[in-house]
Amino acid sequence: MKQPDIASLSVISDRHTCALLDKDGTISWYCPEAFDRAAMFSSLIDEEKGGYWDIMCDFKSFISREFSKRSSVLHTTFAINGLNFKISDFMPVGVPFKGICRKTSAAPTKITGKVCLQGDYGLESVQLVQLNENCVEITGANQWLHCSHALQINGDIITYTIHEGNESWAVLVNTQQFNQTILEAALQTTLKAWQEIEKHIDYKGLFEQEVCNSLRALQQLVYEPTGGIIAAPTLGLPEVVGGKRNYDYRYVWMRDAALVTSSLVGLKTDGKVERNFMSFIAGAMQKNNQSHVSCFYGIDQSIKSELRELPLNGYRNSQPLLAGNAAADQFQLDAESSVLLACGAIYDKLGEKVAWDIVEMIADYICKNWERKDNGIWEEEQVQHYTSSKALAARALEVMAPYQSDAERAERWLYNADLIRNFIKANCLTSDGAYAVHAGSEDVDIACALFVPFGFVKANDPAMVKTIEAIEERYADGNLYRRHLMEFDSANEGVFLAASCWMAHYYALSNNPTKSKAILKAVQNCANDLGYFSEEMDVKSHTMLGNFPQTFVHSSFICAVNGLQQAMANH
Repeated sequence: MKQPDIASLSVISDRHTCALLDKDGTISWYCPEAFDRAAMFSSLIDEEKGGYWDIMCDFKSFISREFSKRSSVLHTTFAINGLNFKISDFMPVGVPFKGICRKTSAAPTKITGKVCLQGDYGLESVQLVQLNENCVEITGANQWLHCSHALQINGDIITYTIHEGNESWAVLVNTQQFNQTILEAALQTTLKAWQEIEKHIDYKGLFEQEVCNSLRALQQLVYEPTGGIIAAPTLGLPEVVGGKRNYDYRYVWMRDAALVTSSLVGLKTDGKVERNFMSFIAGAMQKNNQSHVSCFYGIDQSIKSELRELPLNGYRNSQPLLAGNAAADQFQLDAESSVLLACGAIYDKLGEKVAWDIVEMIADYICKNWERKDNGIWEEEQVQHYTSSKALAARALEVMAPYQSDAERAERWLYNADLIRNFIKANCLTSDGAYAVHAGSEDVDIACALFVPFGFVKANDPAMVKTIEAIEERYADGNLYRRHLMEFDSANEGVFLAASCWMAHYYALSNNPTKSKAILKAVQNCANDLGYFSEEMDVKSHTMLGNFPQTFVHSSFICAVNGLQQAMANH
């Protein structure tokens, strides 16, 4: 099974987990029940061992695909012998069962469905038992494959044939009882459920369709039971093809979740997303008896520290392939700070201090720990006094102090904020006056572009201007940008799309809407046909890189567009 280009991928979701399928209609990634479970379809990361679900025939060519409005119900249209053929894919929401549902229109010719089921990312075979002509049980996995047409088992492959003129349906679900009536009812219930999900967030304005595409991506990657938003639903998609930077992003990163929430606060919402963010943090800290936040949590709010190397080929031979993430024990000061900055925006919007006791603990923790070196926004192994971490910490304390009714405590927060600002002035400027990557460095990093949207400095601050000039000189690739890395030459990876959006936001706030729009258009040129972003883009080959889709990018795009819209309205 050939691995698809990342740009060919799409997502269907039930807000517990999701499946990824390509323009050929092949499902190559699916973790049953929850985003972070072991994949049952995983040919995306090993084309030999991984499972997949293909719908095949000769002379099938892709025409188009689209979602039903803002839902997660996807329709893909093909041409076969001059006639159209449509596959409709969805994962049921609001019904008592979970899984993948596939319907096809009348077949112009003979079509073959081929389902290869594998356990544990392709490392374990599964046992298949034929219960009747139209149902196969995947023993021990709580999964059943049902089909409108006869199923045949050959080893670990299940096939079914759709004859010319026939419509079909097939589902992989966690219930033994199923029929077409249940399927049709589930589709209607799912469409209605997504209509309700859409109502939580509304947007009208600049880049309207593009923002709505990003909103869908974010809403597809929410783990509904806890409200956590995962960074990406995949593991092992490389930042450099054939390289070693292949990570597992199926977790709720506090920095990412905070920036996602910050991007949505500026839109018209019913407050549910913001409250879910606060609830997730409070629940995670209470569950783990913490006085501060971990840099990331599992979707169930647990602390995840397991790291397992999978003996698989990887995406286009990119190894090692890791399940779990080595950053679990890192100290990331900016993650704590990003949470408080998001909370400040939420409080300002809702007019109430939700989970205030948690916020107080985090602010006190920052006061006690800001002098420590940390791993920085890029989760570097090398600990340093990263300037972006310090600056966001200072700003977070300043933002939260006005909400503190205890005058002595508020004064302590502001006192520490001043100490941090003085530390930056004394230690974190380059010899030509730009904000350094870290204390003592002569280089700059694009993370400092966040200083203006978060209010640490004004856009015309001399150090900020110097920093932007250096970024443009050293890290620009047209209207897209790279980041600075300590342990890897970022010139060897793609442009970093979230950070490119931060630059667009900076230019919007520096009264340069033309440049801001140019960057946002360049970023959109890196999206696929459905508006999904990966983490990075190789601009020379126009190839998507990194885990997909990346919520960090989608939220940064939304935030930048909103910043541009507000800046234009104020002038």
